[in-house]
Amino acid sequence: MSPSGISFLIGYVCIFAAERMFGGNDMVRYALLGTGALLNAAALALRAMTLGKHPAATKAALGFYAVSIFSLVVYAVGGKDMIEGLGLSTESAGQVQTAVQALVPLLWFIGALPALAIDRTLNASPHSVHPRRLQTAIEGGLALAFGLGMLFPMNWLAKEYNERYDYGFYKTTAVGESTRSIVDNLTEPIRVVLFFPASSEVLREVEPYFDGLEGPNVTVEVMDQSMEPELAKDWKIKDNGNVAFVRGEAVEIVKLGDKLDAAKKELRKLDSKVQTALLKLARDKRTAYFTVGHEEAYWKGAATPEENIEALKTGIEGLNFKVKDLGVDDGLAQAVPDDAAVVFITGPKQPFLPEEIKAIQDYRDRGGAVFLMLEPTETPDTALVALFGLDYTAVPVLSDKNFLKVTGGLSDRAFIGTNKYSSHESVTTLSKNSAQAVLITPKTGALKEATGDHAGKVTVTVKGMPEWFADTNGNYEFDKDTETRGAGLDIAAVVAGPSSGDKEWRAAVIADSTWASNALLAQVPANQFFVKDTLSWLTQDPALSGEVENEEDVKIQHTKEGESMWFYGTSALVPALVFLGGLVRVNSRRRKGNA
Repeated sequence: MSPSGISFLIGYVCIFAAERMFGGNDMVRYALLGTGALLNAAALALRAMTLGKHPAATKAALGFYAVSIFSLVVYAVGGKDMIEGLGLSTESAGQVQTAVQALVPLLWFIGALPALAIDRTLNASPHSVHPRRLQTAIEGGLALAFGLGMLFPMNWLAKEYNERYDYGFYKTTAVGESTRSIVDNLTEPIRVVLFFPASSEVLREVEPYFDGLEGPNVTVEVMDQSMEPELAKDWKIKDNGNVAFVRGEAVEIVKLGDKLDAAKKELRKLDSKVQTALLKLARDKRTAYFTVGHEEAYWKGAATPEENIEALKTGIEGLNFKVKDLGVDDGLAQAVPDDAAVVFITGPKQPFLPEEIKAIQDYRDRGGAVFLMLEPTETPDTALVALFGLDYTAVPVLSDKNFLKVTGGLSDRAFIGTNKYSSHESVTTLSKNSAQAVLITPKTGALKEATGDHAGKVTVTVKGMPEWFADTNGNYEFDKDTETRGAGLDIAAVVAGPSSGDKEWRAAVIADSTWASNALLAQVPANQFFVKDTLSWLTQDPALSGEVENEEDVKIQHTKEGESMWFYGTSALVPALVFLGGLVRVNSRRRKGNA
């Protein structure tokens, strides 16, 4: 290759590096752009020196050089700021920008490849160039340029009309009902920017999801982080593989990664991650208080795993709530704080003080929301339950027909579940999916509406199964002479009543708290739906309700009995069967040989 061709190529490499790699560093960028311009000028000058010796070839080469330089002019004029200055609609501006982005490399190929082909011909025949050979070089360069140019419309068509059939085990989540509800209730527009290179496999996975998310208040666009370094820097994005959710000056980032193998785990939870980001932008953070001081289930220092509710706390924080303690030391004996969006009471084993009961009653009367989870004890807090027009039977409810096998003993009969739901909006998701959604409530008691006058309207939301019975004597057996099945064994209800404020007070009461423990809440989708839909109704926020899509693998839990079966089966039974099969085969061959 001649000095002219070398100077030409190095010049364009400098220009390309300035725009793609150093767009955020003005000093380096302009230095590279200046170097590129000087090297291109030198290439033109060196080529012009052969005008007297090879006039036809030189004029053709200079013409094609001019076409490649014109591509830079189109790139400069067709920038985003210039297109926005034309006053076009958003759709038209996007189409023009796409056309310019495709035209620039096409023009460069049309100019550069024939020019380099001519340069190669002149370098190979410095004394004379036959016209036919010159024509062949030009035609070859143009053919290659147009062949490469065809990749742009083909790539666009493939992307626009792409049909994918995925028969693999892995798949990315779709937009869930809960996320769709948040989008539909947005009051301000949100901009979603996917930072991925165009060739990214992860981008191909997430684009269908965000296409389904797009709407009047959500716009979605794709950017290469290296092409928009200043914007990425403002949003604290250092590389590709991130999704930015932007509302005004507020930005939430969801990190996925730009390599598919590494991103698969995050893609399985994409919908829940997007929901969390949208909730943080859609509304200000609210406060959920958890009462303490009555041996409630808690996330620190829990006496047993059944009393650890860290998963519940984490889930509520993911719905854009701040979680705070509320006990006597925090002022519960005087009043529930004004910033309380909801108060959780999680399985108290000790009664509340009269002053605490009064504070909760005052909070109720001014339009508060209470999520009360009870736990069978010898002395249930009847005063607390009575605040919400209910009676609580603190006798464990069992089933001797359908229950979870946990220890293999009779006590497993307390691990029961139900799929009998009302049509109330606090159990909408459970009711719609009742064939599969079983709410697991181990060691539950039972609720019923109080007789006589009481506060609020009571609606039973989760009902007992026909085979359930209250184990009044604690022997884990159904005694037909003293116990009955199914009657009055409902386990959850909601209550609402007028308040002194601008909205009614609301309460949700369930006769068990173990359902919200880490082991169950993380493993049982129905229990998760119960939290979200009930919290949505309590706080009168429809954006919290509905299903979240999740393709994450659930960890398989093995019992000791099951593990023993697998151990002896693989270490003894299978080898024994193989050995016996071998003996039969050997004996069969011996008999045939003797015959």
